[in-house]
Amino acid sequence: MKRIFFVLVSILLCSELWAQKKVSESELDVDRIYNLYKDTSDIVIKTGGKEIKAKIKITLNAFDKPYSVIAYGEADAEVDDVLQKLKTELGVAKLQAGYKQSQGTFPVTFNPTGSYEHTLQISYFQKGTQSAKYGIQKIMYNDQDINGLKVPRHVSDFFYFEVCDEGRRNAAKTEEKFVF
Repeated sequence: MKRIFFVLVSILLCSELWAQKKVSESELDVDRIYNLYKDTSDIVIKTGGKEIKAKIKITLNAFDKPYSVIAYGEADAEVDDVLQKLKTELGVAKLQAGYKQSQGTFPVTFNPTGSYEHTLQISYFQKGTQSAKYGIQKIMYNDQDINGLKVPRHVSDFFYFEVCDEGRRNAAKTEEKFVF
């Protein structure tokens, strides 16, 4: 009797754990990230003993489902090493979550304000229709030295972190019948 009870309890526990695992696996990263940041447009990333301000840009498809969440911003050059480490940590987390990294880097053009366009090289990770893109661009300023020559100086870094579901990007509602 005790064995039957033990077997039944074990089966119930295993099936419950399997069901919970299946539910958590079915949630897309873009949904998880969206739920964290849907009520804000500004965040502070605390990493490496530094605080980095970031903007959040969420793009919804025709069904009001998120297909892209982007964290971006500009940070002082002094936090370059912290941003590089954060980018690496994000990539490692994606690899551990089953994403595959594409070899090389890829250009992304991002124009968040409509006034200044950033073109930067990103690392690209993909799992099914989901993708993650992480990039940092050094922003240089040319100082003029005493001889009139321009000397580049690293003043800040623009960063771009995106989680996306390409399967949702082009989702469109079927045309409704026109009534007049």
